[in-house]
Amino acid sequence: MTWPIAYLHYVPGSSRFIEMMRGAMRAMDCAGVKPGENVVISTDTNKLRIAEALAAAAHAVGAVPTIVMITPPGAHGAQPPAPVVGACAKADVFFLPTTWSQTHTDARIEAIKNGARGATMCEVTEDCLCVGGIMADFEECDRVGRKLGAVLSETKMMRLTAEAGTDISGEVTGRPVQYETGLFREPGTFAALPNSEINISPIEGTAEGVIVADVRIMSVGVTRREPVKIIVRGGEVVDVKGGVMAEEFKELLESFQDQTAYNAAEFGIGLNPQARRYSTNLEDLGRLGHGHLGIGSNYAIGGKVLAPCHIDAIFKDITVEFDGKVVWDREQSLI
Repeated sequence: MTWPIAYLHYVPGSSRFIEMMRGAMRAMDCAGVKPGENVVISTDTNKLRIAEALAAAAHAVGAVPTIVMITPPGAHGAQPPAPVVGACAKADVFFLPTTWSQTHTDARIEAIKNGARGATMCEVTEDCLCVGGIMADFEECDRVGRKLGAVLSETKMMRLTAEAGTDISGEVTGRPVQYETGLFREPGTFAALPNSEINISPIEGTAEGVIVADVRIMSVGVTRREPVKIIVRGGEVVDVKGGVMAEEFKELLESFQDQTAYNAAEFGIGLNPQARRYSTNLEDLGRLGHGHLGIGSNYAIGGKVLAPCHIDAIFKDITVEFDGKVVWDREQSLI
């Protein structure tokens, strides 16, 4: 079932707290949370009930939950206050159920550096803990992702295409593969529940081509009926074409008044067959057969650019090539 919803944080009907516990307990399993571990939950004023569900689940498995809460900062990738960074850095496990993504921030980076493991959960809604992608077999997603990533780690050039017009490529030599498959049980690993994906940052200046975002653009909304064409040259977004949503996206990038906001930062491949299309950003990112181009910061995933944002533009029905060989076609791995 799909939810053709554009509004960023819509919850379809009231979600009883007990319904969210099913997904919250799955999150504890994905993290392998152990009794006595310190679990830090960084959230904001829009997502407190979700944070409370995760805290309750952590308590249920014998861990020690701590919630830190801020007001929404207004941009994906905006740096949170130092106390949030400090709390995450001292955690054994962290969860980041937030309105605006903390994936590409020091909160996650410092936590990972200190051996913590965790999940970023930007734009998560209460129903995300009840149905859809959270019910996936993350063990299987991880198996497929690891197999694909092993080949990607030895690849020089990566290319993504789709029938709607996407055709973009970039050099990825030496860049680390990010395994955000949904399992994060080892120190220094992370996920983005209920998303499941692998991604990599192309070398700065090498990405070239076009993507047609016909699923969603973070911070803009669902582009199902109004696809946005994004043109990339020399590793940067140089033009955006389409209707009203294209204009909104152009204005958003311009609002940062920083050229790094245009950086082609990330190529991503979705792995989750249970994720709902057009429901939430996390599920669109992780849905099997979806790809995305991250724009802005890449310093948190092996790149060199620290931008004031990180915005994902998502497209469907992808074909993926590694060094000219097709390794992925729509919803099927070919390796």
